[in-house]
Amino acid sequence: MHAFNGLFFLMRGERNFLIELGGLLANLLFIGFFRPQPIEVALLIASALMVLVAEALNTCIEKICDLVHPEFDPRVGKIKDMASGAVSLAVFAALIVAAIIYPKYIF
Repeated sequence: MHAFNGLFFLMRGERNFLIELGGLLANLLFIGFFRPQPIEVALLIASALMVLVAEALNTCIEKICDLVHPEFDPRVGKIKDMASGAVSLAVFAALIVAAIIYPKYIF
């Protein structure tokens, strides 16, 4: 039950999580429309979920930093930037997967 509470918190309070959740939903629509191979489906879903996991962990890191050190500190800023960078890497990986798989179905 606590895990679902965490997911609902992310969906209610984190705009980026909702945007990235939209990416997962778009993938599911594309998968339903294009009917890619099962391994491609697995890669697309796994990469989209990887982005959501990275965003959830980034949010946790940011909330902990704010709790431990509420006033501005450049060291905390660097920690938050690194966590955000991890999300960017996950998004980049998901885009690469999509760029490899979808063109053969679109063109």
